[in-house]
Amino acid sequence: MEKSDVRSLYLLAAFLVCAYSLPFLIGIQFGTVRADEQWFAYLATVVFAGILQGGVYAMFAVGLTLIFGVMRIINAAHGEMVMMGAYLTWVAFFYLGVDPLLALVFTLPIAFLLGVALQKVLLNAVVGQPELTALLVTFGLGLTMIYVAELIFTTDFRTIPYAPQTVQVTRTIAVGQNKLISFVMAVSISAAVYLFLKFSRLGKAIRATALNAEVAMVCGINVQRIYLVTTGIAVALAVAGGALVSIQFGFNPETGVVYTLQAFAIVILGGRGHYVGALIGGLMLAVLENLVSLMIPNGTAAVELAAYGLMIFVLLIRPGGLMGVKEA
Repeated sequence: MEKSDVRSLYLLAAFLVCAYSLPFLIGIQFGTVRADEQWFAYLATVVFAGILQGGVYAMFAVGLTLIFGVMRIINAAHGEMVMMGAYLTWVAFFYLGVDPLLALVFTLPIAFLLGVALQKVLLNAVVGQPELTALLVTFGLGLTMIYVAELIFTTDFRTIPYAPQTVQVTRTIAVGQNKLISFVMAVSISAAVYLFLKFSRLGKAIRATALNAEVAMVCGINVQRIYLVTTGIAVALAVAGGALVSIQFGFNPETGVVYTLQAFAIVILGGRGHYVGALIGGLMLAVLENLVSLMIPNGTAAVELAAYGLMIFVLLIRPGGLMGVKEA
């Protein structure tokens, strides 16, 4: 590792220490930080809930980093695909009476096929083009998905009442059952995708294509087929993320924009094209958001500001993120 890389890594570490300390300093000013046992128990609960939430964030962010890692396409419609997953789950629950988790058995194959169709119809045309071209095309796709969702479902917020009970994890930490279930499902899906990429023949072909598509083609790998499978998996991960967030939070067609922001922040923090980096970035972002929400009164806007600020400063300090950018 070059000296400049080491220096930027230290600067990023120093920035992250400041970023995680800032909510506490602001909380002291607002009087929301207290040195008593009850507050520390509440803090532990908030951090633990952030870790659970981060597992879900990381899972759908992996789809974004997969597309970038294999095709160097920045998918600005990724959050809208998460939103689509939430609505598919809502329709399955309210109109078909299917359990939200069981609905994944039906929605994931549909999402995979939608991803394959998207790759054939739209993304194949921008593979190998400047990154800005793909960004603009997927941005337009995202807007189209928002307006179609508003036309069908209106702009009203929807919720899915699922497992509202509280689980006592320790004597002082209690979290919602839906959060715990979502985390377990997210970790299971993320682990399955990781093992698929690591050990299966097709997964190795995807990783080879990500390293160098031209060499992979010379070695007999059908690169076009790899692109189809990669986009299918990415969209399926986004839809699975939408299903898991839909049983925790309300959603409407415009919430996809927030999830796009979160996915970008996660991928930039972890390193574009890095699977493990996306997992680390998801956990770090969710914990930071929960700390901001706890320390700052009426901190809803501050939560989004934290994600924006994290993304901007990481780009300024270390554009490659924690793990660096995978080069083609």
